[in-house]
Amino acid sequence: MYHTAGIVLENRSGSAERAKAIIFGRKEQVGDICKLIENSYSQVTLAETSRELEKSGPDKEQFRLAVMTDSFSEKLSIGLLNRVRQKFDPENMICLSGEIEEDNEITLRSAGLIFLGSYGTFFAHADNIIKHTLNNGGNNAMKPEIETARNLEKRLKRARGSGRSRRKRLSFLITSSIAETAARSIELLTALAVTITLFIPVLLIRLLIRIPCGQPVFSRRTVCGMAGQPITIRTFSDLKGRMADLPLFLELFTGRLALAGTAIREWDAPDPNAEQAYISMVKPGIISLWDIRRTSKIAHEGREAIEWEYIFSKRPAYDLLLLLRALPAMLYSETTSTYDPVFRLLGLDIDNITMAEAVSLIQTDLRDNRQQAIYFVNPDCLNKMAGDREYCEVLKDGDSIFPDGIGLTIAGKLLQSPLKENINGTDMLPYLCRMAAAERHSIYLLGGKPGIADKAASKINREFGVTIAGTADGYFNHETETGRIIDDINRSGASILLVAFGAPLQEKWIHRHRNRLQPALLMGVGGLFDFYSGNVRRAPRWMREIGIEWIYRIMQEPGRMWRRYVIGNPLFLYRVMKWKLLTGSGNH
Repeated sequence: MYHTAGIVLENRSGSAERAKAIIFGRKEQVGDICKLIENSYSQVTLAETSRELEKSGPDKEQFRLAVMTDSFSEKLSIGLLNRVRQKFDPENMICLSGEIEEDNEITLRSAGLIFLGSYGTFFAHADNIIKHTLNNGGNNAMKPEIETARNLEKRLKRARGSGRSRRKRLSFLITSSIAETAARSIELLTALAVTITLFIPVLLIRLLIRIPCGQPVFSRRTVCGMAGQPITIRTFSDLKGRMADLPLFLELFTGRLALAGTAIREWDAPDPNAEQAYISMVKPGIISLWDIRRTSKIAHEGREAIEWEYIFSKRPAYDLLLLLRALPAMLYSETTSTYDPVFRLLGLDIDNITMAEAVSLIQTDLRDNRQQAIYFVNPDCLNKMAGDREYCEVLKDGDSIFPDGIGLTIAGKLLQSPLKENINGTDMLPYLCRMAAAERHSIYLLGGKPGIADKAASKINREFGVTIAGTADGYFNHETETGRIIDDINRSGASILLVAFGAPLQEKWIHRHRNRLQPALLMGVGGLFDFYSGNVRRAPRWMREIGIEWIYRIMQEPGRMWRRYVIGNPLFLYRVMKWKLLTGSGNH
């Protein structure tokens, strides 16, 4: 471990302040980062290996910044971040990596980082990111007019950079300029095509209908533009969905909106916090990652976290894929802002809540030690329920039923009773585990093939730091060995029991033995252990966003899954329409 000395900063009150940073990574890989941070921090410490991390101890003065990189001897994980926090207590943390696994990325993004992304994105916005770490806690928004890349280049020119570093920076600037020019060309061509084929015909029709009645053709909205400045945009009056937004494509000509960007936000915060000010540096777009996630009902991370994810991933190829994902996502879009608390479908009352609300309810029940049986239902479950009266009664007797899958989102649209979010066990697990770790609750995993629960438990403990009270596979004699399994669960002291037998067996087992089980939360989770053990790969996030995860599952296991989806999905939609006709309305 070595230290490098930089300048002594002047804080806002005018007194000298020593700002210290620590960087985790190999010297040859993070040299440019060290030089960059030296320009703003009085002391930069480098740790290259886990041994140096363990040997080093916190100084008398707190570290203002910790930078984690993928060149460190340990893989980036929530466990590593927690160890660094406990040992050094940094005020700000940054993670840099060329590539991060999707599940690990979601976990890291929830860890309170101020930046998680690639080296190139970090260098492009380094000026404002580093300023944010020095002004953390203040109300000063980052100045958007600063040309971050240009200022960064000036500083690096003054530093003693190698020829290889200069070539890399020059290559980055040239590539960025070419990419920006190509992206702008695509925007203008798209704006021209939409204006000619859609906007002008709709405008003419609206003029013929609205003007004779003295009604306005356009509605005005004041929204936050680039750098958080207010801009006025127009939409078609009395139209809904994307048709109302057609006038926004004219803003592509003016450059005030982008085709793909951050979500358009209403102008209601003239003095945003530093995080929102940084997000506002990116031009808002007609299409955004937030809109796609919200439309597909999987926006569990929250708007700000999703906006950060977009900023750190933004590049021309990513924006192009975002536009392609937006097309099928429009099929699931909703225009309503009101939701019924209960979604009644095929005689079953399904909780219509968000992921955050679901985890909050579970947290309250655990604190009160009030036992709850929670089940998830997807189209396959509801098809099975139609022919299994016992299963139907078990579900109705459950304390909470959560909607799982794009099929229920479509059902809600057909019944004009939209769902707030798609809540499934695999998506819920990270939130449940982080809450359990914070509240000191332990988890018992029951189910799966021999060894699968153990693998899943190891990964869950490593990634989320939650205590695993015990595991058992699902291949036991349910007639003669259930008592032994229940005794083991109760002796473990687990607060949460996850049962992965598959539906409807897991729900029936929980219902049958509920009175003998001591954990406060009893939850059926289907194939969750297979996903977390690595035994079965989950569909990529983009496929889940556009509702085609079922295609991926058929490709993985065609022999087992084709009947469930190819026959089961149309059968489910038939039952939904039949239910709608029999009840006479959407949600009864």
